[in-house]
Amino acid sequence: MRFLIVGCGRVGSTLAKRLVREGHDVTVVDENSNAFRRVGRDFPGKLVLGTGIDVDVLRRAGAETADGFAAITQGDNRNIMAALIAQQHFKIPRVVARIYDPERSQMYREFGVATVCPTTVGARLMSGALLEGEFSSLLFDQADAEIVEQHVPGENPPRVGDITVAGKSQVALVVRGTHSIIPAPDTALQKGDRLVAIVKSDFVTEFRKLLGSSLAKAGS
Repeated sequence: MRFLIVGCGRVGSTLAKRLVREGHDVTVVDENSNAFRRVGRDFPGKLVLGTGIDVDVLRRAGAETADGFAAITQGDNRNIMAALIAQQHFKIPRVVARIYDPERSQMYREFGVATVCPTTVGARLMSGALLEGEFSSLLFDQADAEIVEQHVPGENPPRVGDITVAGKSQVALVVRGTHSIIPAPDTALQKGDRLVAIVKSDFVTEFRKLLGSSLAKAGS
C-alpha cells in the first residue's frame, strides 16, 4: 500500500520507518529539511520538502494515488487542515490526524475525520500504570467511554448481570485461568477472574463499586 505522512517528527518518522519495514511504499512531507534526518540516510521512501496544507505539495508527494494519509505535525490546526484536504480534495480512503486537544479531537471525529488524541491516550495509560494490578484502562481513544480491564476481588464476586447497567457498562470477556468466556448475564464471577468491559467514562467509579473493587472503596 502507499502511505503519505505529513510531519517528520518523532512520531511521524517512527511511523514511516515502521510502515517501510512492513513492506509499504511511504512518502514523508515536512517543511523542515533537517527533520528528514530522523528517518535515516537509508530510508527507502520518498521525502518531499513543503507544507502539508499545500495542494500542489501533496500532489507532488503522490496524494492522488495514496491509500492512506497521516497528519502528524506539531499543530492541531495544520493537522486537521491537511487531513481535510486529503479526505475531501484527494479522496484518500484512509485519513487520520493527530489532535492534542481532546475536545477538538472528539468534535472532528464527529465530523467524520479520524483522529488520534495523545492527550487522552496518554492520560489513560498513566492511570492504568498507577492502578496496575487490579484495574487498568486499555487503549481506546474515545472521550465518553473506556475499555477497562479489571481483576475480580475475592469477597463475594457478583454475577455479570449485577455489574451490567444498560447504557453504562457491558462485560465483553471474562478470562479464567487459560480459558476465555463470552459471558451471559447469569455468569458467576470467581476470585481471580480477569474481565474486560466497556464502560461509560462517567460510570467507571460506580462500576468498580459494583464489582467490589478495593480501589473504589479507598476512594469513597
